Amino acid sequence: MSRLFGFLAKQFLPVGLVSVVLIGLTFPGPGRYFASLPTQYIAVSIIFICSGLMLRTEEIFAALSAWRATLWGSLSILFITPVIGALLAFQTPLEPSFQIGLALFFCMPTTLSSGIALTHQARGNVALAVLLTALTNLAGIFTVPFVLAHLLGAVGHVELSGGDLLVKLFFSILLPLAAGKFLRSFVEDWANRNRSRLTLLSSLALLSIPWMKISESSESLGQIALSGLLILVVSGLVIHAIYLLINDGACRLFRFDAGVRKAVVILASQKTLPVAMAILAFLPESAISHETKGMLAIPCITSHLGQIFMDAVIATRWGRGAD
Repeated sequence: MSRLFGFLAKQFLPVGLVSVVLIGLTFPGPGRYFASLPTQYIAVSIIFICSGLMLRTEEIFAALSAWRATLWGSLSILFITPVIGALLAFQTPLEPSFQIGLALFFCMPTTLSSGIALTHQARGNVALAVLLTALTNLAGIFTVPFVLAHLLGAVGHVELSGGDLLVKLFFSILLPLAAGKFLRSFVEDWANRNRSRLTLLSSLALLSIPWMKISESSESLGQIALSGLLILVVSGLVIHAIYLLINDGACRLFRFDAGVRKAVVILASQKTLPVAMAILAFLPESAISHETKGMLAIPCITSHLGQIFMDAVIATRWGRGAD
C-alpha cells in the first residue's frame, strides 16, 4: 500500500489528468456548475502565485554563462517549435477541433516543472533548465498571443486578437507570478520547506480547469470514436519526437556539452499545460464556444501526458550514462 501511495504522489499530475477526464465524462454536473462561476480564473491565479513562490532567482543567474544554449533554446521554444507544431497539427487526419487543440498546445512555452525534474534525472544542466523555464514562460506571455493568433488565423480556423489575449494573460499569469515572487522575499524559508505542498496545490488548481472543460463537453466527447483518440495520441507523440530530433540536431551542430544538450533538448521540446489551459479559459466566446473548449482540452492533455512519458524514458536512459 505504501508503494501505491508513493507512486501516486510522484505521478500525481498524470494520474490526476486521467482521473478528471473520466470524472468529467461520467459525472459532468459538478464540473458544469463550477464552470459557470469564475473558478477557472481563480485556479489560474493560484497556479502562478505558487510558481512565483517556488522560483529561485539564484539558480537562474548561475546559468547565464551558457548564452548560446539559452539563445537557441529560447528561439526554439517561442518561435521555431510553435510554427512547426501548428503546421503539422493541421496536416493530421483529425477533426478540426482536435487539430486546433494540438496547434494551441504546441504553440506554448516550455513546461513549468517537469522539464526541470527530467533534466535533473538525466544528469543535465539543471540551472540552465531553470533559466529556460523562467525566461520563456515570462517572454511567452508577450509572444504566445501574437504567434497563436497569427498561426491559427493564417490557416483560417480561428480569428483571435493577440492584444486582447495579451492583456488577459498579463493579469492572469504575469501579475500572480510577480505577486508570488514578491511574497517569496518574505517567506522564502517557508516556501522552501513547503515546496511539495505548493506543488500539490498548483497541481490541484491545474486539474480543475480540464475537469470543468471536459464536463462542459461531455456529450460531444462521448461520441468520439476510439480510433480518433488513438490517432490523436500518436499525432502528439510524433510531433514531440520531431521536436526532440530538431533540438538534438541543433545542439550537436553547435557542439554543446552533454549536460547543456540534455537540458536544451528536454526543455525546448516540451510544452506547458498550465499556460495552455489558461489561454483556453480566456479564448473569446466569439471564436470558441464553451463546448468546443472541452474538445480543445483533450489534445492538450494527451500531448502533455505523451511528452512526459516519452521524455521520462529518455531521461532515465541518459541518467544511466547512455548518450
